[in-house]
Amino acid sequence: MSGTALRAAVAAALALGLAACTGHELGAAADSASSAGPSPSSSSASSAQPSPSSSSVTSPGDPGNPINPAPSGGTPAGTPSGDGPKRTTPALEAWVYPGSTGEPTCQAPAEYRDGRLRDGVLKAEYWQVGKDGGLVQQTADNLPCNGFSDVAAADIKAHSAAQYVSVSAMDRPTVAALVNDPARRTEAVSQLTQFTQKIGFTGVDIDFEDFWNWSQDDERGYEAFISELARSLHSTGLRLQIDGPVEVRDGDSPFNYTALMTAGADQLVIMDYGRMFNTTGGQCLAISPHDWVRDGVKFAQSKVPDPDRLVIGLASYGFSAPDPCDTGKIKDSVPVADIRKQAGYSDDPATVAARRDAGSGEVRWSDHGTLYDYTDQAGMDAKLAVLKELGVTRVSVWVLGGNPWFSAAALGR
Repeated sequence: MSGTALRAAVAAALALGLAACTGHELGAAADSASSAGPSPSSSSASSAQPSPSSSSVTSPGDPGNPINPAPSGGTPAGTPSGDGPKRTTPALEAWVYPGSTGEPTCQAPAEYRDGRLRDGVLKAEYWQVGKDGGLVQQTADNLPCNGFSDVAAADIKAHSAAQYVSVSAMDRPTVAALVNDPARRTEAVSQLTQFTQKIGFTGVDIDFEDFWNWSQDDERGYEAFISELARSLHSTGLRLQIDGPVEVRDGDSPFNYTALMTAGADQLVIMDYGRMFNTTGGQCLAISPHDWVRDGVKFAQSKVPDPDRLVIGLASYGFSAPDPCDTGKIKDSVPVADIRKQAGYSDDPATVAARRDAGSGEVRWSDHGTLYDYTDQAGMDAKLAVLKELGVTRVSVWVLGGNPWFSAAALGR
């Protein structure tokens, strides 16, 4: 969650019987929607200022990369060690976000307790950035489902090999209030380092969005924040992930993959979903069409060639929208548990097969002027197959809580 505006959006979705999940997807949607015109992954966003072109990043601990030393432990957390067989299925991660009693996000603990991530990574959103740039903790007192408490954090640790504290900021003014204020940056770095040490998590996951509205000053402030946070975390043996947009060329957004990895981030997480917000006519595009994903992954790999430092986000959720598409009225990040309650939903195999979009693996249908789109287990398996073909070794699922998971066959189990 990310503040008053986001909570209002969630409340509006709930009022329509479509429980929206969190700022992560609503924010990713806003990033894409704010670029008036074609998708930034097919051409530069109209509001974007070109980011400097640069070559691929050096690895952590490289002598030529003094501001990005290798943190304690070297190998990214969650990476199998030893001389065992080569991994054929990507290492898995997933986000968990806080919510109120009765929301589908409350199902997340039951899902991760089934052991799906006992060798993987769980990322819990325990902090958001306030409008003044200060950090606000998401506690179980206010958000009983997955909000922070010592018990909740211990449960996350008990069911994963590595854990990250997620921090969200969903709009440009909020991001700027923190990253462009040196005192705020220092305060946030101290808070996050001390908190992550105290609860015994592996590191911090920074989910700052609305990328296409960032100015170059915002990007420079963000790079400074990442550099300062990385140094602090690394000095205590902790790690840093940063979440970024899909890009296919230099300058697609101010967010600069290379500069930010060089600044000290251990891993870049590409949020490879939200394509429907770039629809320019007709029916809304899918959440993550395969060809779009391929283009984005290949560009990211050209900038971050070390596969252990690149994580690709994979969608497990749905959305609804007017048909024909009106991107301003898309209800995003709808849990599939709620999609199943909508008019026209069917789990009949023949109906599902007829509705499946070959270009994305998603299931889509329209009912009385509303388009519904969601990723089911078969769709997740198809998206995972695309990433495996591209040589992706790390995948992060958005999001646990009323959404599907991969089949055992897709995971080689």
